[in-house]
Amino acid sequence: MNKLALILLVISLPLGAGGQSGDPLVSKCVMSAGSNVTYLKDFRVQLGKASAQSDFRFKQVFALSKNMKYRFTLCNASESGGELIMKLIDDTGRTVLQSFDPKSGKTFSSVEFTCNKTGTYKILFDFKDFQQGLGVGVVSLVK
Repeated sequence: MNKLALILLVISLPLGAGGQSGDPLVSKCVMSAGSNVTYLKDFRVQLGKASAQSDFRFKQVFALSKNMKYRFTLCNASESGGELIMKLIDDTGRTVLQSFDPKSGKTFSSVEFTCNKTGTYKILFDFKDFQQGLGVGVVSLVK
């Protein structure tokens, strides 16, 4: 019985440690997401300055579920030249959320989205004005 308990403990250890990051920027960003959230995923974004303005350069696909509220938290490294921004695109190609207002130029370090349709969404990241930068985007589920 003790052998079985030890084997189960050893097998489960990597699973318990998987959500913890040794990266201080990721840890800081996860903490800034708030206490009323459950961490889901982080995206570490490091990009050089773009030679020409184009589409967002860092793209990931992420599944979101209907009637769930998500928080997207964005953090920049202290040495980052640019400010991390993001867009969320649905399966029809429509922008459903963004962390910046193109008219005013204002950016937000945290934005929330209540999903109306289960599906695959594209999360796009770049740095404001296509500058070089280093940052982290954290996706959390709001409790």
